[in-house]
Amino acid sequence: MSTYNPKNEIKLMILYMLKNVSFSLNHENLSNFFLDKYTSFIIFQDILADLVDTKLIDEYKTKTSVFYKTTTDGAEALDTFINDISPEHKQELDNYIKENKFKLKEESIISANYADNNTNNFKISLEINENKDETFKIEMDVPTADAAITMCENWKEKAKSIYAYIIKQLL
Repeated sequence: MSTYNPKNEIKLMILYMLKNVSFSLNHENLSNFFLDKYTSFIIFQDILADLVDTKLIDEYKTKTSVFYKTTTDGAEALDTFINDISPEHKQELDNYIKENKFKLKEESIISANYADNNTNNFKISLEINENKDETFKIEMDVPTADAAITMCENWKEKAKSIYAYIIKQLL
């Protein structure tokens, strides 16, 4: 007879979430769901590190994000222990994935960041990354933090149309 361990259920829930989407999820995608109701930031980080260390999930980093995907071992562990996730939590995960699938995918492939480059300018980095591959990237200097913030916010909304426009102009 096993005893209920909330950390183990969260590990299984993370595996469940990763297995039930066809793309990698970034750290923000996962933490937004789990930190809202299930755990603290420190415990969540510990759980992710344990899943990576035990090779149940793969972690890869770009300049702007950290991404996670379940491994074969992770999928097998989930299949073995799936009944350790409460039906309520499974339903909640299913609903969340169904309601947010498009948004999760967009957030996992489109990223935008900026940094002060110590020359009275701000460097912005606008990226589209799919399956660990950098598909498209723009880096430029802008004169103010406000401009950097605005451009990063606009990128998240307009990346696909900007990318399509550039490709069309180059072909």
